[in-house]
Amino acid sequence: MRSSVIFALAAIPALTLQGCHDQRAPTESGPRGTLAASVTPADQTSRHIIVFAAERVPADFGLRVSGLGGSLETALDSIGVVVVTGLAEAAVAELTAQPDIRNVEPDVVTTLPDDDVEAANDGTTSEALAPADATTSPTSAQFYPRQWNMRAVFADQAWAAGHLGSRDVVVAILDGGIDYLHPDLVGLVDLERSKSFASEDDPVVAERFPGRLPITDLHGHGTAVASIVASNARFFAGVNREVTLLAVKIFNRTNQGSPFSRWLVAIVYAADQGADVMNLSAARTFDKSENPGIIVAFERAANYAFRKGALLVSVPGNDAVDLDHNGDTVRLPCEAANAICVSATGPTGVSGVNGPWENVDAPAPYTAFGRSAVDVAAPGGAGDPANQTQFRRVWVPCTTTPTETSLPACARGMPIAQPFGTSLAAPHISGLAALLVAQLGHGKPALIRARILESADDLGDPGVDPFYGHGRINIARALGVIE
Repeated sequence: MRSSVIFALAAIPALTLQGCHDQRAPTESGPRGTLAASVTPADQTSRHIIVFAAERVPADFGLRVSGLGGSLETALDSIGVVVVTGLAEAAVAELTAQPDIRNVEPDVVTTLPDDDVEAANDGTTSEALAPADATTSPTSAQFYPRQWNMRAVFADQAWAAGHLGSRDVVVAILDGGIDYLHPDLVGLVDLERSKSFASEDDPVVAERFPGRLPITDLHGHGTAVASIVASNARFFAGVNREVTLLAVKIFNRTNQGSPFSRWLVAIVYAADQGADVMNLSAARTFDKSENPGIIVAFERAANYAFRKGALLVSVPGNDAVDLDHNGDTVRLPCEAANAICVSATGPTGVSGVNGPWENVDAPAPYTAFGRSAVDVAAPGGAGDPANQTQFRRVWVPCTTTPTETSLPACARGMPIAQPFGTSLAAPHISGLAALLVAQLGHGKPALIRARILESADDLGDPGVDPFYGHGRINIARALGVIE
């Protein structure tokens, strides 16, 4: 089976800072279990995704599977897909021949490449992270002067006009969890409805971080993404000040061993929990002839979410691939119908830690591209390994529950990281979508998608461009603050 996975973020170490990493987490009560769909990497070898001809699961299918020696692990009745384990080759062949079954394919295990890049020491002096009281404007965040990315999308003009978001809007972060006790995120995550599908992380959380919920982020990627969508603006500004985040954990601390079926389960789960926006900052490539069932299953999940009122935001990846000429393959979720695919931009130069920055709208050298895939662009940071200038990247908070496999800065105990990648571009769009839901109302993903595309600043070639799509997003224009 030909498939690849692009984890759309590369990490850069940050300044040697002290402060929020030392905060202790209180013991909490709350949901600690995971759904039945959560599995360990060792369980993947005999797992299959079954797609039915109709978008429903036959009532007798559990008995049919058990009669063939398998077990029904997860049934997604709303999209006509199940996940089963323990099937022998003969059982797979028998199921494939049954008239109500469209496809039977092995579940694909995610092994995300290690694309972390270390930057040279920039010589910046240490400073303390001193939490301040939440303020009215995100521009008052301690490190906002370094956030070229927020000004590049005109978020500051939207905030000045009073567009700070709404707690009634739900943004699901389908990622590696969220550090829900970080000062920039505390109080924003719905702990009751958040779920972990990466049960292999549960014993690590319990042993190393007693009292933390399974949804906590042991890597840093999910926390970085979430902080761009929304923040309390103590250290960094997020696109929203007021929103409800849903942590849907599908990646573990090593970013390995996550089955593709988790993506399906997570999308359906988030849709059923009332998510208005879903952010999935990762991409997988599938061969249309070898993986037709997986592609159909994903399209069904994405369409189900859209019908339920959720807009799915994703990335093309960091491998600089031309998606207009990628053969008989499809990159998901980016090329799914109704999703928004976001390429990355980043400055070509900078004078100092607080700027000024040069050409912030330049296409990032790593971003995948293509008119057939990319819808819009947003800041992801410059990630040229030949030029290790840190200040052209995106500033984000580290998780306060790091492990040795975390983003490099986080793994070394630093509270701030400077990564780059399309992973960081997507949450700018998810944040904008949340602001638009607050303005236009729930259950209108088509309208919100159209507003994002039509209000973007047309860059590159006129019209739809292979690097920018419809253009780099303009938050103020999308909200009607400017013409």
